[in-house]
Amino acid sequence: MDLFDEVPDYPHEISGATILVRLLDGLGFRFRWSTEGLDEDDFSFRPAPDCMSIEELVRHIWGLVNWVYISMMNKSYERAEDVYLVRKAILEMIFALRGALLSMDDEDLEAVRIDNRPFWHIVNGPIADALTHVGQINSFRRLAGNPTPKANVFVGLPPKE
Repeated sequence: MDLFDEVPDYPHEISGATILVRLLDGLGFRFRWSTEGLDEDDFSFRPAPDCMSIEELVRHIWGLVNWVYISMMNKSYERAEDVYLVRKAILEMIFALRGALLSMDDEDLEAVRIDNRPFWHIVNGPIADALTHVGQINSFRRLAGNPTPKANVFVGLPPKE
């Protein structure tokens, strides 16, 4: 199964947890397609000496998603050395978080803490930051001459073959 090849069906109800699920669905889908088909040259690309490379951005996104994973799952994901395995782990963590959130009600969600702060900080902190860095990857790919595949991010469908 290719995680986040498409955006999963949306939840049947609206709650704090299902809204977070949808944010993670968007992150998983956008991250998957922003990093699809990258090779070693792409991962090492940086547009300027003071910018992170695409690989460094991927590793930073891993740290952000793992931070949420630790906060919600009470355990850490092991980071691989190989960037392709780091990419895979990010998608797996997002998928696991999705499943955990779908089993939570609003009271459960209210109990979640990130750095001793309420769950709201997950949204404006690591999730917002990760989405920003996915956008950077897309921009860097264009600059490197390997644009992101044309997935439909509005409806969550993969690129047409």
